[in-house]
Amino acid sequence: MEHNSLYLLISFNSKVMSDLSYKLEEIRLKTRKLCEEFEKLRIRNVFLESENLNLINKLSKKQNKIEELKSDKELIINAKSMNELGLNGKEGRYKINELVRGIDKCIAHLNE
Repeated sequence: MEHNSLYLLISFNSKVMSDLSYKLEEIRLKTRKLCEEFEKLRIRNVFLESENLNLINKLSKKQNKIEELKSDKELIINAKSMNELGLNGKEGRYKINELVRGIDKCIAHLNE
């Protein structure tokens, strides 16, 4: 009888160890998959951060271009207004140069 008990105990322990080994292997596989997925996501994140910086730079350039165009538009409107006021060419050029200097000062302040 003692022999049977010992056999059952060994058999039971063998089954438990087999189950534990199987579970451990499952955990290893899942961990490996998680590590691989993490690496893929890390690489994707680096790419997206780079793309985001690129888009921020493009947006900044577009905003600067818009400001330049607004300034040009204002200059054109002022030039037309001077012509309508009857300012001659010399007075008009002087006024335009004065406005351009003002715009240049504004741009210099923006660049600081």
